[in-house]
Amino acid sequence: MDDNVKSFLDKIQEIGDKKIKVDYLSTGKSGESTPLTFKQQKDLISTVADGPVGALKFQKILNQIVLTNTGDSLLKSIDRLPIILKLRANAINETIKVGDGEVKIQSILDKISKKVKIKQSDAILGDIQVSVEVPLLTYENQIIQATIDTLKKDGDELGKSIGSIYTYEIVKYVKTLQFGEDFITFNEIPIKDRVKIIDSLPIDLNKKIIDFIQNIKKMENEWLTVEVNGESKTLEIDVSFFDN
Repeated sequence: MDDNVKSFLDKIQEIGDKKIKVDYLSTGKSGESTPLTFKQQKDLISTVADGPVGALKFQKILNQIVLTNTGDSLLKSIDRLPIILKLRANAINETIKVGDGEVKIQSILDKISKKVKIKQSDAILGDIQVSVEVPLLTYENQIIQATIDTLKKDGDELGKSIGSIYTYEIVKYVKTLQFGEDFITFNEIPIKDRVKIIDSLPIDLNKKIIDFIQNIKKMENEWLTVEVNGESKTLEIDVSFFDN
């Protein structure tokens, strides 16, 4: 490599090493993140044309950006939103288009900074006892990759793909199951076996797991619901979020 090029890249790296303060909802503590890079933005935008698989790739890349830029492998899925909002505001613009108007990202961060307690784990009791918890981003990415692999096998069968996404989403949040004396720790068995177990559970039990997940999603949606020109709009965290 040419010395001038190397020197130039080193200086760019120095800019990239500047830290941004971010908040971790899972612990109530603060940390630091490096800024979003142009390559990371391109990687996110490149998923736009891949349909359901693209949406999963987008989520996986987003998780990896949070993990890489913070250098913290213990972050959970609930930590993603405030960190991504901060990175986007710093790298692209502090405002974002929503419908026919614009919203200041800081107004959303202000709602999140109230540090509303999110229930991060629960025990579902019954004949089959299930413990559920908010997943680590590293674990979520393992499940997302398994979902992508399954969808590629499903091909163009949209209904089957939606069913697979639904099942794998439940898998992310299950920690352990107990039925009588039988006890299973989910991350100690192959992912395909976790899927088989979820598919075999009674509907009412799966509904209780889904309720736990939905309570978290509901909280995030409330944070992302903003008023634009007198109307309530929900800001979508998708490719367009990083491209306007």
